[in-house]
Amino acid sequence: MYEWTAIIPMILLHELPMLVHAGVLKGAPLLWATLGGAFSERSGIINIGLEGMMLAGAFAAVAASGLSGNPWAGLMAGAVCGGLFGLVHALVCIRWKADQIVSGMGINLFSLGITGFLLFQIFKARGNSPEVPKIPTIQGWSDIPILSDLFFPLSPLHILLFLMIGFTIFVFYQTAFGLRLRACGEDPRVVKAAGVRASLYRYGAVGISGVMAGLGGVQLALCDVSQFSQGMTNGRGFVALAALICSGWRPGRAALICFLFGCAEALGERLQGAFPLLPSRAYLALPFVLALIVLSLRKTQSRPPRALGKV
Repeated sequence: MYEWTAIIPMILLHELPMLVHAGVLKGAPLLWATLGGAFSERSGIINIGLEGMMLAGAFAAVAASGLSGNPWAGLMAGAVCGGLFGLVHALVCIRWKADQIVSGMGINLFSLGITGFLLFQIFKARGNSPEVPKIPTIQGWSDIPILSDLFFPLSPLHILLFLMIGFTIFVFYQTAFGLRLRACGEDPRVVKAAGVRASLYRYGAVGISGVMAGLGGVQLALCDVSQFSQGMTNGRGFVALAALICSGWRPGRAALICFLFGCAEALGERLQGAFPLLPSRAYLALPFVLALIVLSLRKTQSRPPRALGKV
């Protein structure tokens, strides 16, 4: 019989640097999508389609990297593809006033189907693509003992993500664009009364949301691995949405929550090695269980934007 109470603390104590390192790596795709979701939902547009935008970005990145031999072309393709999916969601929700949740689920289902179809058409493969050139890691601090344990290997996309956290906070709370964007999510009539077209801000916000979710897919496909697997996002878009809700739609808090979710995913992988008799899916579900627990403990005064879901 396994001594859970003895083994789990031992794993946490002796492998804490590994968990911190893995939390950064595994939380990065979640955080890209969460920051993107913050732009969309702060403007008043629900974005359930983060999962599909991540998946589309991941496939576009792998396809472009494989066909061109250049991972940076893959990065651009993933961002553009995610942005296009975001603009489609914006058009359906803002111009045609469709149900935002239904539109988001449509994005997810379409992305799952089209990526599987194109995977066979381009690579003549089912399930997994061949390996493609991946984004290189930064080698500068690999010889520094503490930093190499915690932060190596990181790619330039990780550094961009760290900068994007501060940039998003600055845009939301220190710029006129951010003020108007948040006003669109609270009461778009006030924005219209000020002579500003709320719809343009919403289009821009959902487009940015798609770009960031696409970069989350790039992070997953060209940094964590170097190939595309059908359905490889594996619910991460929904976990990102849960992180956004848990954070109260605040980017700084969202970064911490995504890091914790990344640590939970890494801990699940380590526990799978310690307790191999349990089903692997039980460990894969750990981040989702953590999301449910955090959501249930979330403070009631943390409310969504007042106009969220209303056009």
